[in-house]
Amino acid sequence: MKKTFLLLILTIFTNLLLAQDVDIYHKNKNANYKLPAIPGNMTFEEFELLSQNIRMKDWIFAGIVPGYIHFKAREPKTGYWLIGIRSASYITVGVTYLIERNKFNNIQQTQTDFLQGNYRYLYLVAFATALSTYLYDVIHGDYKLHEKQEKIRYKYAIKLSRDMSVVPGNHGRMIPSFAITWTF
Repeated sequence: MKKTFLLLILTIFTNLLLAQDVDIYHKNKNANYKLPAIPGNMTFEEFELLSQNIRMKDWIFAGIVPGYIHFKAREPKTGYWLIGIRSASYITVGVTYLIERNKFNNIQQTQTDFLQGNYRYLYLVAFATALSTYLYDVIHGDYKLHEKQEKIRYKYAIKLSRDMSVVPGNHGRMIPSFAITWTF
């Protein structure tokens, strides 16, 4: 029974590591982005930023690596701040837990008295800070990524509409047109 359970756990972790994405609704194509004609003056970084999406595996990685989504959105300053704040909160949670555990073991109190001392609020504030930095990373990082993508799309959409040679099916030729409108 123990070997079967161990084999099952090993199989699950192997499948997770080999999976391309952790997502509820798997898609065979990227439904959010269709490849248009790429403007000649678009940089690779801009193109790469346009093709990025925040998926469920990024949410999982953001729980492990502080600031992951901000780094993905090319916001390194915010990402480094999140690393520092979440690391400090993890250290505070650990230290307060160890201090209270040592008090708990020395006095032999009941289980309900655990974390009832002076460090209880510090522990709770540090835990809430770690959780809030995760939420900030996910929500604000996704917002910043979409904001940058919209700026890039806007930047190149105006230039494409003014450029007469990029009209689809036109092959670089200008098509003259004339219209008469009668109003009564």
